[in-house]
Amino acid sequence: MKIEDTSIERALCSLSLKGVQYLSDWWTTFGFDDSRNRFYGEVYNDNTPNPASSLMVIQRARILWFFSTISQLEKFSDYKIYADIQYKELITYFHDKTFGGFIWEVNKDYTIINNRKQTYAQAFCIYALSEYYLLSKDEDAKSLALETFDLLEKKTWDSKNDGYIEAMDHRWSHMSDMRLSPKDKNEPKTMNTHLHILEAYTTLCKISYTEEVTKSLVRVLGLYSDRFHNKNNNHFHLFFDNEWNLKSNIISYGHDIESSWLMHEAAEMSNDLALQSKMNTLVLSIANNILDNGLSVDGGVKNEIHDSIADATFDWWPQAEAVIGFINAYQISGEIKFIDASNKCLKFIQNYFIGANNDEWYWKITEDLKPVDDISKSNGWKAPYHNGRMYVEILARFENSSSYTNDKSKEYS
Repeated sequence: MKIEDTSIERALCSLSLKGVQYLSDWWTTFGFDDSRNRFYGEVYNDNTPNPASSLMVIQRARILWFFSTISQLEKFSDYKIYADIQYKELITYFHDKTFGGFIWEVNKDYTIINNRKQTYAQAFCIYALSEYYLLSKDEDAKSLALETFDLLEKKTWDSKNDGYIEAMDHRWSHMSDMRLSPKDKNEPKTMNTHLHILEAYTTLCKISYTEEVTKSLVRVLGLYSDRFHNKNNNHFHLFFDNEWNLKSNIISYGHDIESSWLMHEAAEMSNDLALQSKMNTLVLSIANNILDNGLSVDGGVKNEIHDSIADATFDWWPQAEAVIGFINAYQISGEIKFIDASNKCLKFIQNYFIGANNDEWYWKITEDLKPVDDISKSNGWKAPYHNGRMYVEILARFENSSSYTNDKSKEYS
């Protein structure tokens, strides 16, 4: 049964408008270095910045995506100046003008620390540049997004076995250590990177709906559903070698639910009705699996299971992705249980991840639901992307509700 009135939708939109405002205020106040006219690379949990922090392309692309996205909303159009600042920094200091693509990390003075070409990072730059083009109509941004797409297709696609190779050196040659981070396995094909290629190509289709881009989108979606999805347990495998031999037994609940709605979005962009129907069935099975096995009694999304050992802490990003994933499942199916699960996740976020001052979310909370103090609110891996996107997706999905300003958000606070 589907909800007949719009009171819940209005409440969700009101809560999301406030959320976008809180995040925007925090990032342009505590997260912004006025003396350098740029965002800090790191801000600690007490809102104190680390001016000496290095700058990672992942954070910078995610910041660009966030401010490009919210600035397209009339209420937040004044934030375009921050999208412009971040776009200029990205193309000036991270874009490799000799070999193409985007480098990984620079120090506080923009001297290169690591010039590797991580495929994951190229995808986020395509994602951010495409969104910036939607905001600005800057043809250079569109051209750079397409140029980076071409590089991924030519340099990282495995034409023999299919799939995108995890990383290349700065000249786009193969390298021995391809890990995205120290905690990851050193394998050439990963679910996480393919997920964000899927996400990037979906947005790229919005600005360049060409045969080449749509073909690649459908191709990576097929790989994602056929190679990475484990039909036996309804989770996604994380690591493979070149020949698609499985190299891990990790379960990641956050990636599962994030995958569900991004796969649905990609299928919708394809305009292939048969593919859409297939993805709808898969999406609902994944959402049901997380609903049954991936939620704590408090409504939080569990982290991961390694070798049958569960991580009992909670990270910020699976919570945000679950809210969208369950709303997406509700909109496909009309089943009330999914919107109820989404609201339960939102309450968990409000109660444990957002401080009394409505600042940027904490990265992690412990098993007993206390913030972990030694992981910063902002760093090379953390930007207003997962949580900011959650709020923006709610607004976009319920934009036809009668009013965003009918404030019933106290129901979920």
